[in-house]
Amino acid sequence: MLNKTQSISARLSAEDYAYLMSIDRNGAVTQSEKVREIIALARESIGGDCLSRSYLSSAEAMLPLKARYLEENQRSLLIEAVMDLLTEGAAIIQNVAGKEPMAPELEKDLLPSVEAFLEKMLLLSQQSSPRSIHRDSAVRIRESLESETAE
Repeated sequence: MLNKTQSISARLSAEDYAYLMSIDRNGAVTQSEKVREIIALARESIGGDCLSRSYLSSAEAMLPLKARYLEENQRSLLIEAVMDLLTEGAAIIQNVAGKEPMAPELEKDLLPSVEAFLEKMLLLSQQSSPRSIHRDSAVRIRESLESETAE
């Protein structure tokens, strides 16, 4: 069992140590205070008690992928719609994870994001020159949507 406080020891690279000591949050001065601030930041970043915080966390996680996608200079409504759905879906799942029962709230909260995704897919399927990297992607989406509405 741990005491009220527990001592730890860590070896840090010069770069990591410089980063640790550069932390200027809540008046942290000592190494211990700075480590506690890092732990507090980590807890806040994964805490799902607030949808906006969860959205910021999931958007931040997707940022490198979105930046890489934009650098390639090829636009695709499909890719952008999936990235949006993943970002919003992760935020909603994180936010709802602590609720009981989870499933009804999760479905209710996910529905607007899924509807927005489906609207984008419908738009992609209806465009004469779709914003797609592979033209067959838009054709396959159109065929899928048409076969679903025909049944």
